[in-house]
Amino acid sequence: MFYFEKGKIRFIRGGRYPACNSVFIDDEIRAVIDPASDERTLLAIHQERPIQVIINSHCHEDHFLFNSRFPDAALWVPSREANGFRSMEAFLEQFYESGNIDEKARTAWKSFFTEVVQYQPREPDRLLDDGDILVFGESRAQVLHTPGHSPGHLSFHFPEERVLYLADLDLVKFGPFYGDRESSIDDTISSLQRIAAIDVDVYLVAHGREGVLDGDPAHIQRYMNVIYAREEKLLTLLASGPKTLDEITAEGIIYEGRTLAGGAWDLTVSERIMMEKHLQRLERQGTVRQEDGLYHRV
Repeated sequence: MFYFEKGKIRFIRGGRYPACNSVFIDDEIRAVIDPASDERTLLAIHQERPIQVIINSHCHEDHFLFNSRFPDAALWVPSREANGFRSMEAFLEQFYESGNIDEKARTAWKSFFTEVVQYQPREPDRLLDDGDILVFGESRAQVLHTPGHSPGHLSFHFPEERVLYLADLDLVKFGPFYGDRESSIDDTISSLQRIAAIDVDVYLVAHGREGVLDGDPAHIQRYMNVIYAREEKLLTLLASGPKTLDEITAEGIIYEGRTLAGGAWDLTVSERIMMEKHLQRLERQGTVRQEDGLYHRV
């Protein structure tokens, strides 16, 4: 049932999108962080003794997939993303500004989030911020605000167990995702540097084939290096001549033309958003300049 156990911490593996791995705290207060893993396992745990708290590391559908299965549990969420749990419109706003998405795409997204993810608006019971201490009984977790992937993204440090749950700073070989409207490359780097300085035995992550890694900061450095490798590819492309954002997006530096099955997502849109963030970052560094819609390497 559990892929990893230490103290009161249990790790439940999930599958492909829109699922993720979950952390179950089997203590006086039973809690699940990111209940989007294996539905049968989660419901079996709940039937044995009710799950009293569900915690979401951030407001993405593949982390609250089974929130609706636990209507009587208290809901704890990041304070900076609480509105996304309160209404579908606020949830969609984190991806695109109002009016900046065509009605066909909006309808497809709403259908997917309603029918597959079973999104249900809900008022959170507790808002979580950096430094909060969550006490479950014998076990406790320190809340770490680790933005970048999303503005309110949280990680959770269990000091007694020497375990750190990184959520969607997931250390997969593909590298970090920062394709939301308010995602940030610089914040992603700062967050990774922060968690790399925490001395633990085990990293737990929300995605990836296993989801459990030894607490070696080299894993974090390798993951962070993907960001720099993407920028090197982008600069190499611009060395061949000025390019528009459309031309840069078409190169597929990040996704290499891949598509995502099982959702309403178009990875070309994610590619474009992430490339634009890289260009803006390189402009701030003075290695790229933009003129009349063309990006030049300086």
